[in-house]
Amino acid sequence: MTTRRILAALVAVVLIGAAVLVRATIDDDESDAPESSTDVTGAPADAGTVVCASELGAACAAIDTAFDELDVIVEPAGTTLDRLAALPDGSEPPLWLTVQPYPAMVDSLRTAAALEPLGATGGAIAATPLVVATPTGGRADVLQSGCADAPLWRCIGDSASAPWTDLGGDAAWRTVRPSLGNVVLEATALGSFAAAVGGYFGAPQVSRSTWEADTSFIPWLRRLAGAVDPSTLSAGTPLATMVNRPSALDVGATSAAAVAALGATAERFDASYPEPSMWLQAVLAVPGGASAPGDLATTATTALRDAGWDAAAAATQPLPSASTMLALRALWEEAT
Repeated sequence: MTTRRILAALVAVVLIGAAVLVRATIDDDESDAPESSTDVTGAPADAGTVVCASELGAACAAIDTAFDELDVIVEPAGTTLDRLAALPDGSEPPLWLTVQPYPAMVDSLRTAAALEPLGATGGAIAATPLVVATPTGGRADVLQSGCADAPLWRCIGDSASAPWTDLGGDAAWRTVRPSLGNVVLEATALGSFAAAVGGYFGAPQVSRSTWEADTSFIPWLRRLAGAVDPSTLSAGTPLATMVNRPSALDVGATSAAAVAALGATAERFDASYPEPSMWLQAVLAVPGGASAPGDLATTATTALRDAGWDAAAAATQPLPSASTMLALRALWEEAT
């Protein structure tokens, strides 16, 4: 009996010693392991994500280089608009480098869907005017003279798919082939559409009631939109298409900054400034309750200025309101 008790005691000692050894090993492993990437609330401890509209690629590249803690995503503003508009309440939205009034457009859509607005804040950090690009060699001069009696975009829509000779141009140019770009997805395209509609009516401020009252407007729009199939655009923009495939179109909606970004290739194009003048205004939209690294806006601003954007204060006419821009986007989808 005594022998059994002695053996039992020895086994217990061995088991206890093994447990202590295992526990010490676990503690050592945990002390050597990296700290969890999650804070006490369960939210990731990293600084988050910044999404950049396609037009702001230069700023996005600078941010990606300067901020290792940020995930940088570049995509069309319309893609981000649709995703943020449907983001479930309570989700963490990203920082958004985009153009005005896209952040307010998101909140308008969210409110209509009974979702909480994101309440993003942030002022304009750079601006660039919207322009009409044409290949050098005389087309810009012909548009100036042939469209002298009408706003530029109104005249372009009236002349879409017609011979250049109708405007006094060279027969070798064949027909007038304008493109606004992908209006649903790209901010420059939607902004240029707003400028084109403003040109049609001769005023920067328009509304649904304005175009619904004009029976000639939708045929004009369809003529303008139908001159070039949007699916044929290289890199999704008219300017890139004219660079890569000049035969596809010869009148492209773009911005002064986009032309400047071409470098030496910009010499192949003339830029015409339509009336009413409209400007893209870049903005770093920070969702309500969130914060951005202190020098993020400065980094983006510097990169945009280096890429040909003007100072924010240079803008003389912003794009229309969020509600008007959403109505124009819907109009494009309905009419085309």
